[in-house]
Amino acid sequence: MADAAQQAEFRELMSLFATGVCVIAFNREEGDADGAVSAMTINSLVSVSLDPLLLCWSLQNSASQYDEYHGAERFTFSILADGQQALARRYAARGDSALSADDFEKTANGLPIIKGALATFECQRWNRYPAGDHTMILGEVQAMSRNGGNTPALGFFEGRFCAVSS
Repeated sequence: MADAAQQAEFRELMSLFATGVCVIAFNREEGDADGAVSAMTINSLVSVSLDPLLLCWSLQNSASQYDEYHGAERFTFSILADGQQALARRYAARGDSALSADDFEKTANGLPIIKGALATFECQRWNRYPAGDHTMILGEVQAMSRNGGNTPALGFFEGRFCAVSS
């Protein structure tokens, strides 16, 4: 097991790995397209497979809404655009206290996505795996859309937001 100094060094070094920023969201009540939404900012999204199309994200086991996210059967990922830092900060807060219905629109399948996101993915939970103090959750992509044109993406590097452009 890593001691506190190793954990701090690990975090510092991993901050040098630039990541994208997205919001995972789902309807609190399965099948309730008009109901309450849960949403969380993450930077752990990774593509896993092309056959089937799989995405994976990492859920901290001590997250305040662990049970809710762990149990979600259907969820979306909205890849944020540069300029959506306020949204990223809002959904990085613990719990749903800062949730704003105006930030979301619904897909044709009734799932919540962030308005103005560069791209969105609708997923069905495929599997979950324990991974230390996190749980890796894989989702099979059911639908996807590119929405943002040539807008730079929102990135995260050395503990700060940044623009990622081609």
